[in-house]
Amino acid sequence: MGYYSNMLTDTAVLKTVDGTDENGRPNIIALDEIDCKIEFKNALTVNSYGQEITSSGRLFTESVVKVDDIIETKSKAFKVVNVTPYYPLTETFCAINEVYFA
Repeated sequence: MGYYSNMLTDTAVLKTVDGTDENGRPNIIALDEIDCKIEFKNALTVNSYGQEITSSGRLFTESVVKVDDIIETKSKAFKVVNVTPYYPLTETFCAINEVYFA
């Protein structure tokens, strides 16, 4: 249980992706249910290629999430386009991540 756990009142399924298969579909290597706080709001963000895009929303989580992973909510699946870690406590531990998805 982390410092921010009491504020993470939503849940989502995190599909960890490692590249693509021969058909160009994401190669999902792990499925985890994560605690998070989801905000659905269009916002301008920069993806990992330096391009400005409009995200569908963002979520905050203590789980490790990376760009190109898939976040599945009750209604829809979204691709992670940007991850910003906040409040680094040490070099290897971050208290919370801000994740933008589209």
